Amino acid sequence: MITESDNLNAKPYSIPLETAKKWIANWIEADPGDKPIDPTDMRAFLVHRADFIELLAQDDTEYIRLYMARKEDSKTGELHPCLVLASAARNGDVHPEAPNPDRIVDLVGEVVIGTGEQKIVEDYDVFDFSSGCPPYCDPDSPLFIGEADERCL
Repeated sequence: MITESDNLNAKPYSIPLETAKKWIANWIEADPGDKPIDPTDMRAFLVHRADFIELLAQDDTEYIRLYMARKEDSKTGELHPCLVLASAARNGDVHPEAPNPDRIVDLVGEVVIGTGEQKIVEDYDVFDFSSGCPPYCDPDSPLFIGEADERCL
């Protein structure tokens, strides 16, 4: 089971791209016929300020793209909601000669920035440092809709 101290005291960390892809696929390919996903299972996410700073510190980051995902609990095998976060930027800022410069592109893995002699290769991390609600909820928040239950700490 994921404990409060595991999540709230966690240091920023990156996850392998293949892991991120698997977790995102767990969300996209969820079979609602198997067991419907209850919206209250994924009310919100809690992320440390320091974690956003770590992500924004990656060169060329203009945006953060947050992907809905579900990661496997190593002890129970159950899938729990999480966010996979990636740096992103305007395509034209990354590739000056891009045909669609205003499109926002993810900066994931090895990315070539610039062209010609100005070209550099950056290696961008993908992150998961979110704690889901439940259990990390604030039932007193005006944004918490509905009743809290035993899943909320």
